[in-house]
Amino acid sequence: MSGPDGLTRARPEDHGTDPAVLVDLLDQIAESGLEVHSLLIWREGALIQEAYWHPYGPERLHMMHSVTKSFTSMAVGLAFDDGLLDLDTPVIDFFPEHRAIAPAGIGAMRLRHLLTMTSGHGRGISGGAWRKLTTSWVADFLRQPLDHEPGAVFVYDSACSYMLSAIVQRVTGQTCHDYLRPRVLEPMGMSPDLRWDRSPEGICSGGNGLWCRSADLLRLGILHLEEGRWQGQQLLSADWVRAARGMQLRDISLGVLTGEVYLGPDESHEGAAAERREGYGYQWWRGPNDSFSANGLFGQNCYVFENERAVIAVTAGMEDEDRRLTDLIHNHLRPALGQWRGADLPARLAALKLKPAPPESWDAAPVGWQGSYAVAANDQGVERITLRREGNLLHFGLSDGRGTHAVLAGMGVRHEGVTSMTGARLHHAYEAGPEGFRVSAWAHWSAPDAEGWSCLTLDWAFVEMAFRDTLRIFLRDGALRLERSVNVNSSIRSLPVLTGERAREVAS
Repeated sequence: MSGPDGLTRARPEDHGTDPAVLVDLLDQIAESGLEVHSLLIWREGALIQEAYWHPYGPERLHMMHSVTKSFTSMAVGLAFDDGLLDLDTPVIDFFPEHRAIAPAGIGAMRLRHLLTMTSGHGRGISGGAWRKLTTSWVADFLRQPLDHEPGAVFVYDSACSYMLSAIVQRVTGQTCHDYLRPRVLEPMGMSPDLRWDRSPEGICSGGNGLWCRSADLLRLGILHLEEGRWQGQQLLSADWVRAARGMQLRDISLGVLTGEVYLGPDESHEGAAAERREGYGYQWWRGPNDSFSANGLFGQNCYVFENERAVIAVTAGMEDEDRRLTDLIHNHLRPALGQWRGADLPARLAALKLKPAPPESWDAAPVGWQGSYAVAANDQGVERITLRREGNLLHFGLSDGRGTHAVLAGMGVRHEGVTSMTGARLHHAYEAGPEGFRVSAWAHWSAPDAEGWSCLTLDWAFVEMAFRDTLRIFLRDGALRLERSVNVNSSIRSLPVLTGERAREVAS
């Protein structure tokens, strides 16, 4: 049976998979408290499980973070197949206008070194750093010193992926997105809404910044499992795909992310040591059990199991160090593919929800809570907070140096809207532009504590991203105290507490 997105769907038992295993996987996710947004399982030609935790769903775009690198790899492969690229071309040859700022030895850095993250740099640049940079990202990359001989040391670096995107654009005259769209994305039925952030130079960000649907992530894995073929069409050459997903490097170190840089393989940060991994291809990771994968920060993953002929796509909001879901997929789900005893999977899928809203609680709100609060001087630039009821919605407003922002939260139920709310410090340097970010929010009042403070809790799920903010606003006798934290981030997880006082009404 084919769905509206063109993917064939089938019952798990019809493709040799025990539904009870899938139900048990959902049970373990719930019992572990893992924040999963979607989980799609494809095996031997069909989608056998499609799970979304409301308010996430099949039509929802989701930020993919470093999964983007594997899309960039496709663009490089297409240009390679078209005869436009030689992997041994020096990187500087594509950008001769920057020779004067490049360090000695830059001529030894080849295109293949960008693909395998062996550029020669001692540390890797994260998108969290470059999103703050308004000048040329190409120039910034090429002026970085070389600490190693190119090709000698793996250092994870989103800037390498950006340079691949810049090279594709240089040789084709098109962005990676525009180049891939008619030749690969559209034939595969990728979402027409798929979008890609661009640098100040107008180049697709390469290493991050791609937004797509969960089914698009699944398609990426299927195409590479099938060696570049999609429903009878050879979209990428089999030779390229085998090289991209293959073991170009073995036993490598994913450096610790500090928020803005990936450290070198022998460095640690705040007690965190580098993680060892099985290997790397061309912007694809090699994993255990003869698998390969596209991995993005905060739980965006596409796992491909060649032996089991299976692809598993996941979007989530989890810390990278949390290996529980990955372990469940590798050690619980993968070995069980191919058995059947029977269980009620459809009912379980229909009931999945992201952290649900507590019951409606207006009665617990303190007297006189609505109004405007002047915020004491703070390092966030927040000047004013407003709280008021709008029907069964709670309006939270915030004024700061960027302007005035609002989130509407449902009482007892999630309410979806769009917000420009400031949040880059908690959201890996992503800040809402004029179009805003989609947010699904609930609110809940708690009765006063022993000291007389009433607490308003707000849950904001940014439903196209991994981030979910929790706000706790304490009110007593006109005083306000606000605590804000996030589920995942590459650096700080909470902001300094804000305090304020109820503003006096001015008589007209």
